[in-house]
Amino acid sequence: MQESLDHLRSQISNFEDLPEISQTLVDHFIANCTVVLAVGGEGTRLSSLTKSKNINKSSLILPNGDALIERTVKMYRNSGLKRFVCLVYHEASSIVQLLGDGSSLGVEITYSYDPGKPVGRGGAILNAILNGYIPIGDNIIVHNPDDQIVDYNESFPKHIIKGHISGISKGMLATVVVVESISHPYTGMKINNSVIQDIEMYPTVPIPTHIGVTIFSPDIKEYFKRLFTLTEKVDFEATLFPELSESRVLYSVPIASNYWIPVNDPKSFKELVEKLAKDK
Repeated sequence: MQESLDHLRSQISNFEDLPEISQTLVDHFIANCTVVLAVGGEGTRLSSLTKSKNINKSSLILPNGDALIERTVKMYRNSGLKRFVCLVYHEASSIVQLLGDGSSLGVEITYSYDPGKPVGRGGAILNAILNGYIPIGDNIIVHNPDDQIVDYNESFPKHIIKGHISGISKGMLATVVVVESISHPYTGMKINNSVIQDIEMYPTVPIPTHIGVTIFSPDIKEYFKRLFTLTEKVDFEATLFPELSESRVLYSVPIASNYWIPVNDPKSFKELVEKLAKDK
């Protein structure tokens, strides 16, 4: 089975080695970048942990006392990024009370509220652009705080920024951060003429998968104005990514899957808590 999976990998993905990127280019990008934290969703699969507390899922507290969103803010702050916009709607007050204006964390945080109803991530970003929360000339890093990065052995923000800068040199407008493969949560089987020939428990499937982190160059704003509205909830990835891909302006930066924990249900939150408690 592994041989077949390796063949699949060779058919669907290969990644360029990241070239040397000057620190000057990285510093310039950081100085002209807004980190957008998408925290407006209801997170129904985590409602057993959040509903009784009347909090947004990104306000869930970790073993060191930080909330999910605080941990994400600190990761970017520690790499020099200081401007943040939170896209808020569901239980927005729990985010605002937690972070305030960001001064306690050494950053600047503003809040862009969905226009009276949830409009999806694309509409929420468009709303922030139209209301001036994201400066016209700024690069944008969009990160869902429930997509947690753990045990990264260098600066995750600087690594993905270098990847995006490499993409810019090839004419790219956006970069998605992906894991090169994902773990299949069930028993995998190789079958021929209905006869099971091989079994592998929880096989690693070599399909690159977006981890909820995307980098945009300033010119992307015209795409948001054309593809999204403030009156209709439209799927962010299914609307924007195919268009960018068709135009061949969508780049990718891979990371190993063990660096990513998507916190989308109580089980995965427990996994993150146990991981961080062990590290502590």
